[in-house]
Amino acid sequence: TSGLPYLDAVVAETLRIYPPLPYLDREATYDYKVPGSDLVLEKGTPILIPMLGLHFDEEYFPDPKRFNPDNFSEENKKARKSCVYLPFGDGPHACI
Repeated sequence: TSGLPYLDAVVAETLRIYPPLPYLDREATYDYKVPGSDLVLEKGTPILIPMLGLHFDEEYFPDPKRFNPDNFSEENKKARKSCVYLPFGDGPHACI
C-alpha cells in the first residue's frame, strides 16, 4: 500500500463495485467432490467465478450496493476471508 490509505481504499472500493473482469475462468486440475453434495468436478472442467457474486455478497461487504471505502479499512480487510476481493484475479494467472 501507499502512504495514502484512504485513496487506496477508494480505489479498492471502486474496483469492488466495477471490477475490470466479469469473471475468473479456471480449469479443474484434478477430480474434486464438492463437500456435502454428490457433485464431482472432473479434471478439465471449466470453472467460472463471477466477480460481482463475490464483491456484492452481504456476508463480506455489508450494504454492498453502497460505495463505502471503509470496506477496505485495515480492520475490515483483516476480518474478511482471503479470495473474496479479486478485481484482478488471484494466483499464477493474476493480471497484476
